[in-house]
Amino acid sequence: MTRLKPLLQLACMLMVPLAVGCGDACLKLADQICNCQPDDASRSACQTQAREQEKLFPIRNADQQRCQQALDTNACDCQKLTTPEGRVACGLAYTGAPPDTAVQAE
Repeated sequence: MTRLKPLLQLACMLMVPLAVGCGDACLKLADQICNCQPDDASRSACQTQAREQEKLFPIRNADQQRCQQALDTNACDCQKLTTPEGRVACGLAYTGAPPDTAVQAE
């Protein structure tokens, strides 16, 4: 058993980053964005709202992939979120107005 001890320690060291990588990428992204808030109360409210929204709107596999991509590329860095381009890259801004579908009266 003493010969296996270093291997067990190595396995534990390798599993910790993998375990951290598991989970909900969109909640991790929301936490990252919420951490950009200026104070603890705002951060807490932001995180609560993110979790409430997750209960209301199901997150699809494509959403998880998009969130993971944003995490991997650091697209939602606090500095980037201060610019319109950064908010668009993060997915927090509309990229264009939706088409006008209103019927015009004549």
